[in-house]
Amino acid sequence: MIAGRLKGMMALVAWLPVVAWAASVSVAPADLPRGSASLVQLEAELERLSAGREPLRLIGDAQAPSYRDADDLEQGLCGERDPFVHLPDDLARGTALRHIAIVGPAAQAQRAAELLAERAAARNITLSLHPPRRDAIAEIAAADVALILALPELDAAAQRDWFAALTDAGVPGVALSDPAQVEHGALLSLPGAVDEAAWLRRLALRLDDRAAGRPVEPLDAWPTQGREWLNLATARALGWSPDFALLTRARLVEASREAAAAEAPQAGTLSLEQAVALALSDNLSLEIARHEVDTEALAEDQARSRWRPNLYLEATGRQIDEQRAALGLGQQPERRATAGVTLEQLLFSEPALAALAVNASLDRVRRAELEVESLDLALDTAREFLDALRLDAQLEVLREDLELVDANLRQAERREAAGAAGREQRLRFESERAQARERLEQAQAQREQLRLALNRRLGRAPTAALRPQAPDTRRPEWLAGDERFAAAVRSPARLEEWQTRLLADALRDSRELQALAAGREAAQRELVSRRRAFWAPEVGLQLSYERELYRDGTGDSAPWESDAAVVQAGVAALDDAGVTFPETGSEAWSVGISARLPLYAGGRRSLERERSARQLESVTLREEDARQGIETQLRAASIELAAAWRRIGLRETSRDNAVAARDLVESAWREGAAEQVALLDAQASARQVQLAEVEARWQYLQSLIHLQRALGMLPGPLTPADRDRLLASSPQ
Repeated sequence: MIAGRLKGMMALVAWLPVVAWAASVSVAPADLPRGSASLVQLEAELERLSAGREPLRLIGDAQAPSYRDADDLEQGLCGERDPFVHLPDDLARGTALRHIAIVGPAAQAQRAAELLAERAAARNITLSLHPPRRDAIAEIAAADVALILALPELDAAAQRDWFAALTDAGVPGVALSDPAQVEHGALLSLPGAVDEAAWLRRLALRLDDRAAGRPVEPLDAWPTQGREWLNLATARALGWSPDFALLTRARLVEASREAAAAEAPQAGTLSLEQAVALALSDNLSLEIARHEVDTEALAEDQARSRWRPNLYLEATGRQIDEQRAALGLGQQPERRATAGVTLEQLLFSEPALAALAVNASLDRVRRAELEVESLDLALDTAREFLDALRLDAQLEVLREDLELVDANLRQAERREAAGAAGREQRLRFESERAQARERLEQAQAQREQLRLALNRRLGRAPTAALRPQAPDTRRPEWLAGDERFAAAVRSPARLEEWQTRLLADALRDSRELQALAAGREAAQRELVSRRRAFWAPEVGLQLSYERELYRDGTGDSAPWESDAAVVQAGVAALDDAGVTFPETGSEAWSVGISARLPLYAGGRRSLERERSARQLESVTLREEDARQGIETQLRAASIELAAAWRRIGLRETSRDNAVAARDLVESAWREGAAEQVALLDAQASARQVQLAEVEARWQYLQSLIHLQRALGMLPGPLTPADRDRLLASSPQ
């Protein structure tokens, strides 16, 4: 399956001296990078290059001449293809490589071993050869790493199963030539693996040159990827963590056998719901918004913390002058050290109560706004996805139009050569063909630009292939195939009734209105708090305990604590009389309740109250504006949906009639019974009608996803429950 059969393919090109003029050639699918899939891609490249003339037709034939070297081994295994240079150092479970298994067809594996033998011996590495069979996995499991050659005998499904068994055995698989093996489950590919798209493009150019009779340039080397491919799912399964350098430069593949099996029925296409899911899971702006919501949620805990007690441990050392110490009677010594503990508890605070309610409301605002951002991202993704489908359909029409113009040009050339028409007819068709090619190339450029933008939104590589899967608008999940929808839009009265019911659901479930309602609650609570601030005090409880650790200097004791007998006799007499003296250096404690009400704050409270009132009025106005916007959006989307649904049938009829008229005029022109102007007018009319029919289908889908957005639903096919929600009450 590998593009390394370059010389063989060059021989194939050289084998077309006269057969190319028959515009067909037989090619063995096994000689192309991915078999029949590559044959289709090669044929598409030839069709693109052959615009304006009959493209070279490829015929898949397993009996066509085959070529042995599927890995371009004649170019050697050096540079970007040297495994000893490009294999990660820690790939062998943290130890040096000692055993490499070479897996592939016998002849190719033997040749690869010969090319690597000298370098392997210099590094004391053992090489072993194995066929790509499941019964060989047990022997391969003894190796540190498996070097995988091209596997033309195994299709994609067989490769996925084989690589899954290799991974289960704990052996890293490294693709030598075919990077697609990484998508099938191999761990890594070397930088020198083939760039399939570029190689097919080069081959198509040379086949096209041969078909057109132009000189053919040699095809002597294959284009390489220039970087590794790395399968992250396989790395996780092997328990191997690639370093940042490899992660930075490699093309990362997030694939597993289960994922590949799930995608197999789609044949590589991307459905609308898959595109929306990718955008919602990998979009960086959404991830940033989620982190911001989680961060701001801490504000609610912070507001709640004001109602928890505050505990302080204090230590104080102080020195005063001797005079003050002497006058303190032992209560204020010259030098003193104390330690204490204080407990404070808020009992009532209107701002603290308001902060709890306001932060809870603001958290609901942020979470509702995050849902709004997700819905908007999903809508933008769906809109670009449908634009890509619309351009694909337009390209198909424009290609058919170009082929038709080219056929008419050839007919005009034959008529001019036969003398049945003048030169002006040929010139007119040549001008028309140039315009047709310009239209086609312009649409192709728009499609490529849209592919880049959509891949970026989906978090994929900019050049990743984009194959959107076109939905069938006639099926019930796209609403048009549901008989209840036809009944709902049958007349203006029924449409109005349907809109009214949908509007009630939209207003009830709108994330925008939920965010604004929560914001209004926060503004109302803040205004109430500002008003209460004029009369509601802040009440708190404080408990403190203090113990003296040290005292010294003047006033370190009270006069009544003197050891003099006279003083002590006097103190005793006073004690007997009921007069007590305080002790110095004793413990002290206190319990207090405080209430504080600011009387004047420079007018700040009045200004804050006025600002809160205006903020509430602003939020209320925004809520009403959003309500009207939702109603307008829903009614406009439903009207356009009904109109587009009716347009589809009308334009299909118009298309069929215009194409039939064009065919009749073309037949008459070929017989000389119609003027060239009539033919050109008929062709232009048919082309415009075909494009209009394409536009009608995508206008219908665009209207549907806008209706889903207005109802707070993710765009995509409607489940039975969603259809019941939209149509359950529709008149029959």
